[in-house]
Amino acid sequence: MKRAYANLKHGQVHYVEAGEGAPLLLLHSAPRSSRAYRFLVPLLAPGFRCIAPDLPGFGQSDPLAGKVTMETLGEVMVEFLGAIGIPRAHVFGYHTGNKVAAAMAAGHPGQVDGVVLCGQIHSIIPDRDARNDAIRHIVDKYFATFPESPNGEHRLRRWQADWSDVTGFAQPRSLFSKPVITEADIEDLKIRVLDHVQGAAAIQATYGANFDYDFGAALERIAARTLLLELVMPDEEHLGRQLDAVCRLLKRGRGETIQNAGRVAIESHAAEIARSVTRFLNEEAPI
Repeated sequence: MKRAYANLKHGQVHYVEAGEGAPLLLLHSAPRSSRAYRFLVPLLAPGFRCIAPDLPGFGQSDPLAGKVTMETLGEVMVEFLGAIGIPRAHVFGYHTGNKVAAAMAAGHPGQVDGVVLCGQIHSIIPDRDARNDAIRHIVDKYFATFPESPNGEHRLRRWQADWSDVTGFAQPRSLFSKPVITEADIEDLKIRVLDHVQGAAAIQATYGANFDYDFGAALERIAARTLLLELVMPDEEHLGRQLDAVCRLLKRGRGETIQNAGRVAIESHAAEIARSVTRFLNEEAPI
């Protein structure tokens, strides 16, 4: 995959690119980067020009100055497409990326063709309060505060909290019980750790933007053809499946369910997701 930077008003956005055909913008979750698409891009590249940027503040992209909102991130991604000479593109968004994709499609319909919104149940709940209740236990740790101290000890405590989170990614219990550990397993750990360290400073502001975002209202404003990919795991069934509720809000939308997709579905279930995306974006009949 080709690597490059685009120069925007707020700074530089790093991205990877591969393939030929209709442009397809791939937006990652927080606190990941374009590296999360290392398996999906090669599967989509035969049919699409895949562009996977690092969202501002993550990977190797510069952070935004001032308050981060999903609308602002959407505007930055539209500017990014223009900077690399793409007036209009399909957009795929995963978890945080699905909010940015929705903001792009709702606010900039002239720049968006087909839209794919992908996420676990907690990520695609359209009601803001219900979604925030569902995700708060996942992200509360990023909002821990430490009283400032004259000697700067609060900075060390913040670093220790961040590092404790990184350690969890570096030493997953599931890997210790795996019968055979491969080089690819270790490479996956390195990538997760690197993504987290590079994006640590942007996590709180980006999740704050997620909490503030009215996803349901944005869904109602999307004019483009839209596919919802609901990633279902047993431990989230108590939240109630959201596919039907989301599709009722979409003007031109339909949905599909992927079972037992895991916490890193765009990596673990890349082939299944690629099939759904390709099939949907190649459809010619209106929904």
